[in-house]
Amino acid sequence: MIIDALTTAVNNKFYPAAIRKMLANIIDSEPYNLPVGHYQVQGKQMFFNVVEGETKLLADQKPEFHRQYLDIHLVLEGREVIGAGVLGLPLPLSEPFNEAHDLGFSPAIPGETLIHLQPGELTVIFPGELHRPMSTCTTPAVLRKIVAKIDGTLLT
Repeated sequence: MIIDALTTAVNNKFYPAAIRKMLANIIDSEPYNLPVGHYQVQGKQMFFNVVEGETKLLADQKPEFHRQYLDIHLVLEGREVIGAGVLGLPLPLSEPFNEAHDLGFSPAIPGETLIHLQPGELTVIFPGELHRPMSTCTTPAVLRKIVAKIDGTLLT
């Protein structure tokens, strides 16, 4: 996992080129002015969605993970808490893995760490890393964010 700010992450030479490319595309798109929707960067290998919703209490969110894509969660408006942790592979499933959506759910995140994000801050979650996005530890509130997806094969 990586925790950073958009303005510094885009130029971090230690990050894989695919991550820097995605962040540069997001910046070039003027993310704070983008309407809710789906945006292509490199076909199905790199894309992002601008989403709006309401956070939920952390305890009400199921731990999830992906096998193919890494996520970049970038807060545009509001505040987000993401529960995160690494359990180790293979991950136990609480329901069948959804291959079409590259989405699996696990029963818990042992040793969970809370990532607190404000506007302009992001976290990168790699395939196999458990996380609970769109969460809060207090009162649910409106959240506007970008969820970017990068195919893990672009990292090698």
